[in-house]
Amino acid sequence: MWKSISVALVLGLAIPAQAQVPGMFHEQGTPFVAPGRAFSVNIPPSWGAALVQGDPDTIQFRNDRLPGHGSLYIRRITVPSGAHPRQMLLNALESRLGKLPGFRIAQKRDVRVAGHPAASVVGAYDFHGNAQYPRALEEIYVVAGTDAYVFHFECAEPAAGAYTKDLTTLYTSFQPRAPAT
Repeated sequence: MWKSISVALVLGLAIPAQAQVPGMFHEQGTPFVAPGRAFSVNIPPSWGAALVQGDPDTIQFRNDRLPGHGSLYIRRITVPSGAHPRQMLLNALESRLGKLPGFRIAQKRDVRVAGHPAASVVGAYDFHGNAQYPRALEEIYVVAGTDAYVFHFECAEPAAGAYTKDLTTLYTSFQPRAPAT
């Protein structure tokens, strides 16, 4: 099951409600550019993007046509020069992920995203503490200079494989600090 998720991205914060924002829709076949040119990414067909209300540095991507209520959040944060993605991952495990009910790690590894160093963790937790409803999650931490990007994907664990192709498109097309057009 976990091998079918591929390299997933990270965010994993308490995530407030999302809101559609004017200009957030993009023409199919062109890269989506986040506000402030924070990053760009190719969004697969049938996926949408929404700015997370109260957090202008976080974008939610979701596809309501696939099973499992999956969402990918990408958040840009400023980090000190020399920050390392592995340290960000360890902090997340200690402060947030490790506190999820029944959280278990399936895989941790170093990866590269858009040529930048990154760290990934794949795991699962019991939704609302109920082992009958496991949620798969993947977080990826990318550091590009003094910008870091946290990718957080989660969905119902049995449906995780349905997202592999689309997540691969999102992850491999990601570019920090989108160029001006």
